[in-house]
Amino acid sequence: MNQHPSSPIQADAAEQAGFDHGKLQQALDTLPKLFPRMYYFACARHGQVIAEVYAEGVRPGQFYDLRSATKSFISTLVGIAIHRGDMPSLHEPIADYLPQDIVSKHQRDTWWHRITFKHLLTMTSGLLWETGNRLGERWIRSFHNSSSWVKYALRLPVHPERFGQFQYRSIDSHLLSILLTSCTGIRADEYARAHLLSPIGIDHYRWDLSPDGHAAGHVGLWLTGPDMLRFGQLILDGGSIQPAGNEGSDERINVIPSIWITESHRPYSPGIPAFGAYGYQWWLHQLGSEEAACAVGHGGQVIYVVPSRSLTAVFAGNPHVCRWRHPKRWMEEQLLSAATYS
Repeated sequence: MNQHPSSPIQADAAEQAGFDHGKLQQALDTLPKLFPRMYYFACARHGQVIAEVYAEGVRPGQFYDLRSATKSFISTLVGIAIHRGDMPSLHEPIADYLPQDIVSKHQRDTWWHRITFKHLLTMTSGLLWETGNRLGERWIRSFHNSSSWVKYALRLPVHPERFGQFQYRSIDSHLLSILLTSCTGIRADEYARAHLLSPIGIDHYRWDLSPDGHAAGHVGLWLTGPDMLRFGQLILDGGSIQPAGNEGSDERINVIPSIWITESHRPYSPGIPAFGAYGYQWWLHQLGSEEAACAVGHGGQVIYVVPSRSLTAVFAGNPHVCRWRHPKRWMEEQLLSAATYS
């Protein structure tokens, strides 16, 4: 797939942001060969957008299907809701906040009643599920084809031997969306508009709904490339933004509690070697000697945050491919090697 920069990379701007202009250009030149199904790439350093690349035929303003990168947004909403007092502590059992006519089936299942909000965030609920080595989920299609995702999820038993152990399980993420709505009385996408997206200037997006009317919690969010980068920058900046019209001032508005970002980016399990450790719906791994967090969706939807380098980078690709290349190695060997200082 041919790609072209949306605007030429200025040597002065690149160098002011701490990039070797020549190495950065070389890194960008490798993208078409390494990621032929990539639609969009952008990176920013110290809050300044340095490179933005669109695939040929892709128009600015196009929405990209984030797939499982949606999970990191749901985690962020949970953090906002808890710190606003709209949701209970992470250590509260979830059963008390779910439809009782369905949960009552598990009345005698003490394992089910031990599941907390934190278990869902860390994918350690133990709910019976099958996940392959490459994160393929055997039952995800039957889940999506069911008439009620709520009933499907809540009828799953707990596998005692897996309780407290990490297993990639999209059901956990969707339950967080259901719980957010149950606790706040507001659908997750509407809560996002009020408390996350609109406050940072994201007014145009799409969020798919389940058959029973909940915002999907594990997939479903569609954003433009620049708005993916905007979210990554918010995370990098500790959850705060400058008020509109006050650029250059020290005044900040907190959108996400900084402590939640810190907690979200702690490794609560080893995760999966190919993707890294797992935090609160974020993947965590090393890029060389640098700590990085990333939201990842099938097909190459990735939002990277590298705090030690003051860098964010986003990728959007074809979500319908069977296989895709994770950009971890390119980030480590190409982009970060072009960054000349912190």
